[in-house]
Amino acid sequence: MALSGRLCQQIMYAACAVIHAVMIFIFYGYGVDVMMYYNIGSVLFYAGSFIAVTAYRKRTLSLVDIALGEITVFAVAATVAVGWSCGFCLYLICCIPAPFFMPYERLHTSIFSSVVMSAAFIGTRVYVSNEKVLTHAIDNSSQAMKMYIFNSVFAMLMIIFMAVMYVVSRKVSTRMMYEKAEELRQLASIDPLTQLFNRRAMTEYIRNVHEAAEESGRSYAIVLGDIDNFKKINDNYGHSIGDEVLKRVSEAITGDIPSEGYICRWGGEEILYIIPDCREERAGIICEQIRSDVSRLKFTSKGIEFTVSM
Repeated sequence: MALSGRLCQQIMYAACAVIHAVMIFIFYGYGVDVMMYYNIGSVLFYAGSFIAVTAYRKRTLSLVDIALGEITVFAVAATVAVGWSCGFCLYLICCIPAPFFMPYERLHTSIFSSVVMSAAFIGTRVYVSNEKVLTHAIDNSSQAMKMYIFNSVFAMLMIIFMAVMYVVSRKVSTRMMYEKAEELRQLASIDPLTQLFNRRAMTEYIRNVHEAAEESGRSYAIVLGDIDNFKKINDNYGHSIGDEVLKRVSEAITGDIPSEGYICRWGGEEILYIIPDCREERAGIICEQIRSDVSRLKFTSKGIEFTVSM
């Protein structure tokens, strides 16, 4: 499944350990010693698997493969021991689609695993059709029915578990893809140096604001400014100082732009911003505030202090 394997495996191993623990007492009561010992070994295996998945963060997919194999062997062995009517092969039906929920790299691996379990199901049915092959046949129909109901309940719980994990994993995968897409969108829209929108993103915002203004009949302000003599700053103090100037000027301008406005690095040292529903008087006030705040910024390079203007 797309959902992280650790939690799913922990739940699966714990559930399998509980089922096999119950089976120990059931087979003990029926006098089927071989299956009793088998289930003791299974409990130890799943307990160890649970500890391994909990303690180690590395992928333990091989343990899941072994678990599916163990369930197949158990279903076949239990059916051969006590008969088809007890319903142990129901576990095989539950496990047939399970490989398709596993993160195999190739589809044919899942198909092969499912075919093997399907063949085991059919082969077991054919084999035990002759009741003489049963090693510990349960003749009491009431006991067989109780066993069938017990196995049916756990088999249905297995199906519900896989269905729930599939739905949850789909939701987790969708959320992860959305977050990744949003991250990529941000990377494509943000200037890495100034953390302002880039020209591509701003072009889209300008179009949206313009269309909205035409529909509403309201004005908007769009202003383009650049840092004076920026080339000289790079030449005299170096590009690293030029980058610092760009970042601090961008921060100062961002602080003066209203929350409904958009600001971008239009190119080089050019900063462009657009404010929806803004008249000329208000735009002029904001421009003067920006000019004033930028002029108060102080920079130092090699012991020389300087300021900038826009």
